[in-house]
Amino acid sequence: MPNILEVYEKLNFTPRKGQLDYSKLAAENLNANSRSKQRFTLVEGETGIGRTLGYLIPAMLHANGTGERILITVATKAKLKSIWENDIQKIQPLLNGKIRPAVLKERFSYVCLRKFYNCINNPELYLTAEERVNFFAIITWQEKTKDGDLNEVLHYNRVPILWKKIACEAGSCLGAQCEHFSKCRFQEAKKNAENSNLLLVQHHLFLQDLQMDFAILPHSEKIIFDDAHRLPKESQKNFGKHLYFYVLKNAIKQNIWCKKWEEQAAECEKSLLALVKEIQGFSQKIKKRRVAYTQNLSSETGVSPQAAQNSLRALLEVIEQTGSEFHAQNEIGKAKDCMQFASDIRKISSDLAFFFAASHEEYVYWADSPSNPLQLTFNAELINPSAKWSKSLYPNLKSAFFTSDTISVNGQFDYLTNRLALFGKNARTKIFTTREEYPEVLAAEFMPKPVEENFLEELIKNLYEIISKNKCNTVIFSDMSSISKLRAEVEKNEILQSKICFFQGIDGNFFNLSGFFSNEAGSVLVGTPDELKSLEEMELPENTLIVIARLPFPDMTDPILSKRMEILKEQSKNAFMLITMPETSLTLRRVYSAILRSGKKQTLLLLDGRVASELYGTKIQKLFPNFRILSHRIFSTNFFE
Repeated sequence: MPNILEVYEKLNFTPRKGQLDYSKLAAENLNANSRSKQRFTLVEGETGIGRTLGYLIPAMLHANGTGERILITVATKAKLKSIWENDIQKIQPLLNGKIRPAVLKERFSYVCLRKFYNCINNPELYLTAEERVNFFAIITWQEKTKDGDLNEVLHYNRVPILWKKIACEAGSCLGAQCEHFSKCRFQEAKKNAENSNLLLVQHHLFLQDLQMDFAILPHSEKIIFDDAHRLPKESQKNFGKHLYFYVLKNAIKQNIWCKKWEEQAAECEKSLLALVKEIQGFSQKIKKRRVAYTQNLSSETGVSPQAAQNSLRALLEVIEQTGSEFHAQNEIGKAKDCMQFASDIRKISSDLAFFFAASHEEYVYWADSPSNPLQLTFNAELINPSAKWSKSLYPNLKSAFFTSDTISVNGQFDYLTNRLALFGKNARTKIFTTREEYPEVLAAEFMPKPVEENFLEELIKNLYEIISKNKCNTVIFSDMSSISKLRAEVEKNEILQSKICFFQGIDGNFFNLSGFFSNEAGSVLVGTPDELKSLEEMELPENTLIVIARLPFPDMTDPILSKRMEILKEQSKNAFMLITMPETSLTLRRVYSAILRSGKKQTLLLLDGRVASELYGTKIQKLFPNFRILSHRIFSTNFFE
């Protein structure tokens, strides 16, 4: 069997600086042979080091040589697809055939052939007129698809109802009784996963499995977590509960095929909408968009969920009775679809009771109440989601390898170690850097602090000057107030009216605007700090200037963050240094990593004088290898050239 270097050579690939050492460290971590001598490693591999091949080659060699199953989890579908279709397919032929790789996605990602043929055979029953038009593309795709992943043909966010009508779901699955069982893509993927010794999944599926104490994925004692910086927030969201009006509305739309529950379903929608409107009314009364609460929600708001619950129970009775009738008529498929619908309604009712009771101290409860009541969301998330990792995962592992391009803060891994309950695990840490030259980062010392009266005026003045004098592309991140004022200033100037400028919230959403921006030389894109994460997916043109108006401190009104800071304050600890600064630093590092990933010359400008004037600013400065302070305004044309 070849060694790591020989695999690189057979790929005709010369390891990049530090990549071979990175691979050797991954191999060492995988060599842990017992739970009593566990190995936990946190590795930061700077963008450009080749992390994917760096851990994939030793993982495949180890699985090939020992037969042990290694689980690899990644954050995005795009990375999952790239590793599976490119990297694994290139490496596998170089080994001796004992490697059994597999990829498994969420059950909901796969098409259910029974439902698919229901729609083909009875389109007037199962599909709306608009859905029938979209369904032609699905018919063509079904003939060509290799793994039955609906992501290849549908975008869930755009057509959630149609997706649900043909997606594979546990409650409606006939299993071996299904006439399409032998051709079921999900069953095939599940079987391949069970027989694999190298399994590739997304974080979301892994976290679902962890939440259910490993009811989905086959047993694995060695795991590699890529994109590890995302795990704390994804754990918080996945281990929590969330409920909004469209969950009910979409479930009802999915089941328009049966008229027996139509009247009661409409009554249910009406009752739940009345409930969320009452919560919204309370929110408006106290003038808070986020309503956080610690005791029974009815006690705090005077709003009762009883009418909605009664309506849900009545709908459930109709569905269950209808399902029994279908079963008696031996229409097993329709009976199963009734079971799935009943399961959806039962969960809505259970979640609603959970949110109103607010009886679990380990959760933080709140309702997000925007102006549109249909978008009101009930939320409950764990204060400490890492407890699940500590209790359910770590005792069952031999090794875990956490890696990303940004998991340290000023060379320290304490923040992620704490968020993932790794203290006491004697975790090894290592940082691999790849470059000798780095993009420039500038901070404007001359800018007033955001709390000063003249900050907004100076900010608009400087942003206006940047837009007018920079001939290359510019991306600006600022708050909505300054975005509106900046747009007004640009419109006043006849010369700048010819410049192509895209303003988030005015010209469209940031994601759509970013595509136009990337294709227009010298254009300007202005968005809110929430969209800083979008830089990771953008194609930045050469010589783009990225401007951040204020340091991207986390949202202090976030209920989970507020609770964590409150706990630290009670313990007489510095919450600003322990939470605010690490979160801010990691956000800035993600921006810088996106710049590095572009592989082009870019510049980052921080228009926040606190980077130069405050003590904590020195920590921000140390995040960047090529940092300098602008002590006076030099936004001349020569500056940009």
